[in-house]
Amino acid sequence: MNVKQERFVNAYLMVGNATRAAREAGYSERSAHTQGNRMLKNDEVLNAIAERTDALQQESLITAESKRDTLWRIAQFNAQVIADDEGQLKMRNPRAATAAISELNKMDGDYRKNEGPITQVNFIQDFGGGDD
Repeated sequence: MNVKQERFVNAYLMVGNATRAAREAGYSERSAHTQGNRMLKNDEVLNAIAERTDALQQESLITAESKRDTLWRIAQFNAQVIADDEGQLKMRNPRAATAAISELNKMDGDYRKNEGPITQVNFIQDFGGGDD
């Protein structure tokens, strides 16, 4: 890889935009768009981007599996039933548990257009926030 390609890879990893990365690598304003697209078709450049992205993910331990594990632990912790100050049993934080499960569903692609009838759900616990 030549120096400009190396600079392009480094810039692309930082900005995620081929045109901006080409400009930062030293290409002119006029040719940056074309050069950026050309760089993203170069096998050597693509391999360097992929290798460095994998290395960064490994270094920071940001993987889909670790994200799922963390979200699942958040959901489980916040769904635990505990006694409040008056002795009433309540979930720790039902909204946080629901948000974590929602994110897991998004990651797994579980949100689809509902084709069937809508099911009514009746909660047996007061989640708070009402004017009682």
